[in-house]
Amino acid sequence: MKVVIQDASVLIDLADCGLLDVWFGCGFDLRTTSLVLREVIRNNQKLHLQHYLDSGQLGVETASGEILAEIALLMTTLSARLSIQDTSAIFFADKLQSILLTGDRKLREYAVGRGVETHGLLWVFDTLVARGVLAPTVAADRLEWLRDQGTSRLPHHECEVRIKRWRRTASN
Repeated sequence: MKVVIQDASVLIDLADCGLLDVWFGCGFDLRTTSLVLREVIRNNQKLHLQHYLDSGQLGVETASGEILAEIALLMTTLSARLSIQDTSAIFFADKLQSILLTGDRKLREYAVGRGVETHGLLWVFDTLVARGVLAPTVAADRLEWLRDQGTSRLPHHECEVRIKRWRRTASN
């Protein structure tokens, strides 16, 4: 089973559009870091994630003192000026040879440069639809809602392409 390290933006967006249950039932070994988890601040998001933490569906890679020192050292060598939370995500994704899920452009560019398989929220949507666990119309509705909230950094054109394709698929 492939390990997936998630940053806060992906977890927050999935919580906001009500897709955590579907995502956590998809069969990946889903994890985040203790530092990233602290970024999830709104109560409803924390409450939603707590269920997955308690059930063991969301693993947490803990930054102990020694690991925190390694993360801080890595952070000082980065030209991308990433936060400690983002640096912890790339640190563990690299260490575990896992997929990194992020909505942060700087983090994505740095991870790709290091050879880490990196995806964003649109990949999650694509995966859920491709596996048949999310109906195309539901995916289109949720993505459209999320895009219209203005809180996500999703590329407008890529969202439109998917929304139109999924709505066409549903009408055929």
